[in-house]
Amino acid sequence: FGRGVTEDYVGSIVDELLDEAGVDTARLSLLWTDQVITRDHDVLKYILSTGFNDFEKGPQAFMRFGSFLGTEKILSVEAAIVILKLECAAPYNRSAILWCVGNKNTDLEGSPSILIFIRSPPTPSLARERISDYKCFSRHTEKLLAIIQARSSSGTPIDVQDVFGRFTMDAAGEFLFGNHDFATLDLPLPKPGQTEEGAKGSVLEGGFGRFVQAFEQGQTNVMKRLGKGKYGWTITEFFNDKQAPIVQVMEEYLGPLATAAIKRKKEREARGEETKEHESFWIISLRRPRDQLRNILLAARDTTAQLLSFTCYFLATKPEIMDRLRQEILSAYGDSTIPTYDDLKKQKYLRAVLDETLRLFPPVPVNVRHSKHDVVIPTREGGLYIPRGDFPCLFSTISIQRRKDLWGDDADEFNPERWMDPERARRITSDPFMFLPFNGGPRICLGQQFAYNEASFVLVRLLQKFSRITLAQDEAAPASALPPASWKEAKGRKRVEKVWPKTALTLYSKGGIALSNFVLESTTIM
Repeated sequence: FGRGVTEDYVGSIVDELLDEAGVDTARLSLLWTDQVITRDHDVLKYILSTGFNDFEKGPQAFMRFGSFLGTEKILSVEAAIVILKLECAAPYNRSAILWCVGNKNTDLEGSPSILIFIRSPPTPSLARERISDYKCFSRHTEKLLAIIQARSSSGTPIDVQDVFGRFTMDAAGEFLFGNHDFATLDLPLPKPGQTEEGAKGSVLEGGFGRFVQAFEQGQTNVMKRLGKGKYGWTITEFFNDKQAPIVQVMEEYLGPLATAAIKRKKEREARGEETKEHESFWIISLRRPRDQLRNILLAARDTTAQLLSFTCYFLATKPEIMDRLRQEILSAYGDSTIPTYDDLKKQKYLRAVLDETLRLFPPVPVNVRHSKHDVVIPTREGGLYIPRGDFPCLFSTISIQRRKDLWGDDADEFNPERWMDPERARRITSDPFMFLPFNGGPRICLGQQFAYNEASFVLVRLLQKFSRITLAQDEAAPASALPPASWKEAKGRKRVEKVWPKTALTLYSKGGIALSNFVLESTTIM
């Protein structure tokens, strides 16, 4: 089971076990402990929403993370209020903040020090004036497009997982921290067919390369610990905490960046230049900026980068879909007009393409919650008893979003048209827990609109410039990252996949996603 979670096609081990048992929820014994595994969206609805107070990330989760995402769980009231005022559309509730700050059991996806205080307001989005400021996106997108065009002109494939990861990291550094110091798009790119496979993608050189390798290895370690059960990983790491050296490498890279950001803030204050724009940066008033950098980079870098990477993967393998999407974009903007926030909301097919990518490849494919006390979850078969004592419940979002009884016989196919069908759209609206790429309930992702807008903006600019892209995985990806021949005998998408989707907290493609032949073409509308 452990190797299935971390090494096989993402989510497949859960499906295989549940298919063998003929159920959607089962109890699994693993190294002296039991846990529940499920792909039942009704069970998940209870865990994340209606029974929210019965579950938490729990002590086991904090042990698995170790010091990877930081150790401080509670922000000051002042820092909570500052960010809550800036990031939430609803008025903040000081009493709710005080409760969160005082409640040491409150947590959020391993990063409570950043986000727990935002859970009182109902809005799942960053403030509109921030996510609609596309100057930041535009600067980094133009640099990204120039890199892609230069690689394509030389006939050299490019790992889009790598460059999108750099793009989202640079954009997040500016957007969230007012920090232009990352500049990772300016650093050397991996050489296709010559680069070793790293923890997730390609091994990179220099200080940034060491940081990325550590950052991604830390995520992988968390998933490996999860796969070994409650006690298994503590035995294998009894004399050697694998997260400790990783945190040290990340500190060496992020420490100077955080220090520089705080120094700039103090200098602006001394000169009387601290503006309203500066106050929107997350670095303000934070007591542990390095921890915050790690937490936010995980959310802002990896998730949107993977959404862009897998969307381009589908566009490369489905040219007819790329043609239709490009037609919509060119009809609205031509080949040069920069889209606005309000414009992008009108692009129905663009949103359908993104939603279909998120359905087949959600950013967090597998997740876990732990029971706080005895609870019986109502199910179609009666009731599912979950005992107290930090009992783990592992749920596979990717499995739910590919269930044929929910999505139809074409559930494994990339088909954006399903989102254009009014009848299907009504079904999803009436049963929202069948589609959970950004989680659900009180802990729904606060940055989902940020992700949609960032990905939409990049895709519009990309398709304004290029009319065709080609998958080059066989020629450019490390041989160890190619799907095994045995997958051709498997079920579902695993049988036809041309990349190797895996999970390490967030989704990624083993060895990257290599694309080539970005074709520049006339923008004439037929």
